[in-house]
Amino acid sequence: MMQPAGVRGSTNRPIITLTSDFGEDGFYLGAMRGVLLSHCPEAVLVDITHSVTPFSPLEGSFILSQATRTFPPGTVHLAVIDPGVGGVRKPIFLSVGGSYYVGPDNGLFTPFLDEADAAYRIREEAAALPHRSFTFDGRDLFAPVAARLARGEDPESIGEPTHQAARLHIPRPRRDGAVLLGQVLYSDRFGNLITNIREQDLSFYEDGLEVWVGTYRLGPLRRTYEEAALGEALVLVGSSGHLEVAVFRGSASAQLGVGRGERIRVCSLAPA
Repeated sequence: MMQPAGVRGSTNRPIITLTSDFGEDGFYLGAMRGVLLSHCPEAVLVDITHSVTPFSPLEGSFILSQATRTFPPGTVHLAVIDPGVGGVRKPIFLSVGGSYYVGPDNGLFTPFLDEADAAYRIREEAAALPHRSFTFDGRDLFAPVAARLARGEDPESIGEPTHQAARLHIPRPRRDGAVLLGQVLYSDRFGNLITNIREQDLSFYEDGLEVWVGTYRLGPLRRTYEEAALGEALVLVGSSGHLEVAVFRGSASAQLGVGRGERIRVCSLAPA
């Protein structure tokens, strides 16, 4: 039987990851950490990122899909990208392969819904801190729930099982004849443009490909950044398994003047 999330041996401590759009300034992150440690002092807190573009569950969902799968079973993943805080969206947590995802039900956990063992609507009256503020559920609702799950509490004491959860529309590339049309999902700290085109989508182009980003034509597909000249734009399949536009030791976002949502076209390599 799979060990429930939050249950640890005598020498192991529960892990809680944190992902948000809070940034590193201000009191938000510190306050949320304080609640977690007050309710589960033995927890190991691991920051994934707090630099998600504000109000972007789509970007947050991509980051979670890339980062959280590397953690061991039993980890509790607390994610707060919550533009609808205090509104009609519901608080939720998922059980996925022995771990938990806790946060707002606004599509943030879309990448995990199909593999979830169970989903729960949080019982807000029972789970929230006293004197709850309805503008900071990260501190007053989601952090206490994450801490309780990390301690190994029964999920049904915290939430009501549900079969409903919000899904984001995550754009998929589409083929138009021999042309594959995609878009930039995410621009990382280095200015690399990560697209929604996966490595398997490129199998059609066995004889080589070229990539158009706006009016820029790039190709062929490289294996590493260093295969390009200093300052040269290139395309490769990055560590995410997605097609990526980069500049060797530079920023593709800045140099090409594009960002999230930019259209990408993949074509067969034109004859020399």
